[in-house]
Amino acid sequence: MYKRILLTHDGSELAEAATEHAATLAKATGAPVLLLQVIDSVAQILAQTASLAAEPAAAGAIAANVAEEAVQAQQAAAQKNLEALQAALERAGVAKVETMIMEGSPGDAVVSCAEEHGCDLIVIATHGRSGIKRAILGSVADHVVRHTRNAAVLLVRSKDHGG
Repeated sequence: MYKRILLTHDGSELAEAATEHAATLAKATGAPVLLLQVIDSVAQILAQTASLAAEPAAAGAIAANVAEEAVQAQQAAAQKNLEALQAALERAGVAKVETMIMEGSPGDAVVSCAEEHGCDLIVIATHGRSGIKRAILGSVADHVVRHTRNAAVLLVRSKDHGG
């Protein structure tokens, strides 16, 4: 049924529920799983911190170094997280698991990763927010659903529906 499953993971407890679903589907179909974690880019961190700086010109060089260190720290944490998930999926009986870390906007990264790697199912956790919470906080899951063209999207809600 599925030929390649993309499982997004951000290291949160919420993402664990999505992992269980992806593992079950991968074992049932024999599909390989591509684990994806998206981290911030240097440009994103600089954009976020520039608005906080009282003296943007003076803070520029320092901010760039700090942003690069932050990305490296996120990269290391993501690698550790994905290695642990890969091992857990393999122990659970998933035949083939690959990992990938991308920088940038999470929604855009998930959509482009699915397209570039021929994934026909994306499994993603969602808080299930609606109304004002969703408008303020945004929704990666909503972006993925609206912009994915060639894959089914399985949204896995938190047990308490976090709404």
